[in-house]
Amino acid sequence: MPNTIRVIDCTHVHIQAPRQREWEYVNRKGRHSINVQLVGDADLAITNCVVRWPGSVHDARIFRESRLFTEFQTNRPDGVILADSAYPLLPWVMTPFPTANTPSQMRYNNAHGRTRSMPNNTGLYCATQYRCPSQSPPL
Repeated sequence: MPNTIRVIDCTHVHIQAPRQREWEYVNRKGRHSINVQLVGDADLAITNCVVRWPGSVHDARIFRESRLFTEFQTNRPDGVILADSAYPLLPWVMTPFPTANTPSQMRYNNAHGRTRSMPNNTGLYCATQYRCPSQSPPL
């Protein structure tokens, strides 16, 4: 994808149920987790990581509350960040079409998905390597 400078996604790292505010850590799949935001570049390097939100928190909120969001709202990057449909569409954040109705929209969604897949898989690999050992199966 031309002009892509980063990709962003969140992944859930499973944890044991905490003693306090346990319900906040239950994600949409009913498991206890921390929702971790990862931002990567074309070299598969993680350039930004936010590890502080319980599993019940939506990806878009984590992004909106991040320093990266504040920085890029103030100082627009020279390029775009690719994100999935959980994120807001902004001048510097490109998401896929919810429904691809034309061949050009389908091509865009395919290119978007291919570009996002490598860093996304790297983040998922990292998350599965550090999952809670008492909980299986992996993410």
